[in-house]
Amino acid sequence: MQGIYQVDPYLLQYRSKVVGHVSDNGKVGVLIEDNIFYPEGGGQPSDRGTLVCARRSYEVVHVEQRPEGIVHWLAGTDAPSAGAGVFMRVDAERRRDHMQQHHGQHIISAVFEQKYGWETIGFHLGEETSTIDLHVKDLSGQVLQEVETEVNRIVMENLPVKVETYQRAALSPELLKRLPPGEEEVRLVIIPGIDENACCGTHPRYTGEVGPVKLLKTEKIRGQVRLHFICGERTVRWMWQTAESLRKLEQAVGASGSEAISRLEKREAALKKLQKERKELLNFKYQYLAEEQWQRALDVGGVLVLMKHFPEADMEMLRGLAAAWCAKPGRLAVLTGGNGPFDVVLARGEGVEIPVNRLAADLWPLCKGKGGGSPDFVQGKAQALPLKEIQKMITEFIGNSSQEPSPT
Repeated sequence: MQGIYQVDPYLLQYRSKVVGHVSDNGKVGVLIEDNIFYPEGGGQPSDRGTLVCARRSYEVVHVEQRPEGIVHWLAGTDAPSAGAGVFMRVDAERRRDHMQQHHGQHIISAVFEQKYGWETIGFHLGEETSTIDLHVKDLSGQVLQEVETEVNRIVMENLPVKVETYQRAALSPELLKRLPPGEEEVRLVIIPGIDENACCGTHPRYTGEVGPVKLLKTEKIRGQVRLHFICGERTVRWMWQTAESLRKLEQAVGASGSEAISRLEKREAALKKLQKERKELLNFKYQYLAEEQWQRALDVGGVLVLMKHFPEADMEMLRGLAAAWCAKPGRLAVLTGGNGPFDVVLARGEGVEIPVNRLAADLWPLCKGKGGGSPDFVQGKAQALPLKEIQKMITEFIGNSSQEPSPT
């Protein structure tokens, strides 16, 4: 038996009465005698809206089909009592959006199947975009353009949409292949000459109500193609946002149309070149700064240790300095940077047997920090920086380590 929401998806207000309640994990739901709210199913989310009873309004946040019936889950724990009359009001904007997206999916899937023989094996109506999963390994930009053009042509023809119920025995073998077993009465959504599909969702009377359709992007999912699309008012909003982004882009680069794209590509190429040159120059800078610190380093048990705080340094600079300092054998670096919380880097050069991750394990409690790494390199964050205590601890740690017998 069809619900009111299937017979007349444009009926958004209706009076009925509460016939029962359902509780689940602190949530409260009500069962209503005659329901106009669409319950989640077939890839389409449920309606939302309100129930009004005795001058009090209850927010309907989700609707689902359960063994007890169609449950209207409410915000909060209060609910109208059984037998009470209620005035139902469906969120009209959400219902219209879902009708546009769902019927748009029917048209898109029909075009893919008719033109290319690609079956739709999944559908999801999302908050931002909707998706279909196609039984195909790849999808070219040219095919997307052709399908989008054909879909919008069908929409603009404003073809009638029929919803009819048939007994299973009256359906064609081709259509029966796509139906789950056991359903004797089948609801078909039909666009004459375009598509006929079993569906429980809400659909418009004419294809024109879908509004403009935009195929956005594709991605590979388990060897299939997932296509993201939008329809109707979502497409109108997308066009406005895209036009506004394009206006800002053109304003930023001082050109319009294809010239703006050309200038942007040139700037991107120049930026990549500058970044490459910057990286090369930074290596020279770090080598210079590292050698500048040579006289400040401490010789602890034959290891030349550089312990220094650089207030202006970020993690990138500390890593570069540590790499430059430890490029020569027999060196160890303990470097900190920033003004709190502090970046911390420990590194060792060739010939230094002290694992810096073991050194860091003693360092973190002292400076209220944490991090991770390997015997050769560690980085992390510290909340405190007691430099004298840190220097004393590291000196003792290295001294004690140098006195330990080498493993045989």
